Amino acid sequence: MDLLVKLGNIDRRVIYILLILATLVPLVRPIGLPFSVSEATKKFYAAVEQVPAGETILMAIDYSVGGGPDIHPQGQAVFRHAMARGLKVVFVAFVTEGTEFANQIIAEGEKMAGKTYGVDFVNLGYVPGSEVAISAFAQDVLKVYPKDVRGNVTADLPIMQGIATVADFVLVTEFATGIPGPSEWIKQVGTRYNVPLAIGVVTVMGPQTTPYYQAGQLVGLLSGLKSAAEYEVAMKAPGLATAAMDAQSIDHIVIVLFIILGNIAYFAGKGKKGR
Repeated sequence: MDLLVKLGNIDRRVIYILLILATLVPLVRPIGLPFSVSEATKKFYAAVEQVPAGETILMAIDYSVGGGPDIHPQGQAVFRHAMARGLKVVFVAFVTEGTEFANQIIAEGEKMAGKTYGVDFVNLGYVPGSEVAISAFAQDVLKVYPKDVRGNVTADLPIMQGIATVADFVLVTEFATGIPGPSEWIKQVGTRYNVPLAIGVVTVMGPQTTPYYQAGQLVGLLSGLKSAAEYEVAMKAPGLATAAMDAQSIDHIVIVLFIILGNIAYFAGKGKKGR
């Protein structure tokens, strides 16, 4: 009984230290806590898996810094999958921060053996105009992007040979935290060009995007960090998203345990005072 009362008076700094450890340890050494892979994530994975080796896919990085931690791991996982499949990836952005996020993903690609910028992947950069810009891009890729972010003439890059409109991409993927997002891409690309479209969104956008997936307008849907971890599980290649989910889950367990112990200590203390 006295032990429970002491636990109720534990120094809050001890709790903070335990939470820090519960966060850092899984990030350094992922545990790989089991969780199920949703059907929407499986479909997204299958869409990339079914693209023939050597074909080109589009990745539109339309997310902001604020939503980056929740969605950036999705883009990283899909890109790694594409590279493992021998696909080519063209990056574009219709949100200002998207170019830098694409650069971060490409930096990982340039470390991969046998992968070359301009041949296996390219970052065409940011174009203002939101939905109007997406429509113009879909009609004429080279006109909207005459040069890439490194100043190369887009039409001269090996990866861009045979790419004139958005219909020339075997698969279009878009990752968004707002506008432009799923609605704009479905209207300007998915519907008009009948191109397979897979979308990744931040967690809060998941419920409003799900109807598009259920209606068959999307071939796959990723929602938040959990979907990124699910994608890594589907690839059998746990990464940062899986580690982050481990840390989040263990943090929640620690917090719940302290809530339970705090309540037990509280009632134990009341009982002791009553006696």
